[in-house]
Formats: sequence, C-alpha cells, structure tokens
Amino acid sequence: MNIIGGAYKGRKLKSPPEGVARPTLAKIREAFFDIVGQDIQDAAFLDMYAGSGAIGIEALSRGARMACFVERSRIAATFLTKNLAFIDSTLYEVMVMDVNRAMAQMEKKKLRFTIAYFDPPYKDVDAYDRVLNDLLGRTILEKPWIVCIEHDRAVNGRLQEVMTDMTRKTYRYGDTYLSIIRGR
Repeated sequence: MNIIGGAYKGRKLKSPPEGVARPTLAKIREAFFDIVGQDIQDAAFLDMYAGSGAIGIEALSRGARMACFVERSRIAATFLTKNLAFIDSTLYEVMVMDVNRAMAQMEKKKLRFTIAYFDPPYKDVDAYDRVLNDLLGRTILEKPWIVCIEHDRAVNGRLQEVMTDMTRKTYRYGDTYLSIIRGR
C-alpha cells in the first residue's frame, strides 16, 4: 500500500496481517480526498480505527496540520507506529485504546478536529451508532467539521436512520460506501 498524493506520495506503508485490520483501498482513499478537497489544508484530522494509518498519513501528506490516530489493536498500532516513522512526531498523536475512551480523553485535553474519519470493522454494526452518537455528542469537533464514515451495504440503512436530521451525502464504490456529514 502506498500514499497516493501530496508530500509523501509514493511512500510504501506496511499493513497489519489479514484479520487484524481491513486496509482502506487506494480508490476509496482517493475518492475521500477528492470529496474533501481543499478542506484538508490545515485541518486537524482524526483517524479512528486507524489500522495502518493510511488515511491519517494521507491527510498529513496532503496538508493537514496534525493527525490523531486511534487504534485499539496493539498489533495494528505497531504497524501504524512504523508507518509514522518518517513523519515529524509533533504532527501526530497515537492513542492505543478503544475509540470511545479515546474521545473522552480528547475532550479532557480539549483537542478539536475539523475532519474525522471512522471505519470500524463492518461486522461491528453497533460501533457505527455508538461511535457516531458519541462523536457528535462531544466537543471534539470544531465547526465547520466533516465526518466521513466508511461502511458496507448492511450498515447503510442503519446509518440513514441515525443521520436523519444531518446534512449528508453517501457515495458508493463497489461494495464500499462513504457517508459524509458536514457540520456548519
């Protein structure tokens, strides 16, 4: 897996073993960054369920001013840390813990993000409701914010119910969906 754009374009990233994390495909990463466009410049980026860190590293590569990576798997976090080795450590923070616990710590530290990306394991359907409600109920998003949720078809209907009153757009790429919510 390689970084596909920006200052680190072409850098090769290491991926955790199959079953530990599901890497976001290059076409999905490229689509996401096409959608957020210039919003990534100087953004504070939150990468939840970070896995190898490809999304957050891509954000840094394309001009985000900082990124916070949350990954509860110690195995995946080892690969994430290796992938961050070439980036100035003042530009990122890695939190090896559950995302809801991490968000509580971020709130205590008064961390604020303008773009958040979350991509839990597709089979953990409850994580979508739990994380989205927790994220939107906290003070860690700074307006105007963007939240992107990567999911599969099985979760699509459920997310539509949770996001009924939100300005959102869902894009489909084969079996993968990106739902983008914008807060003003």
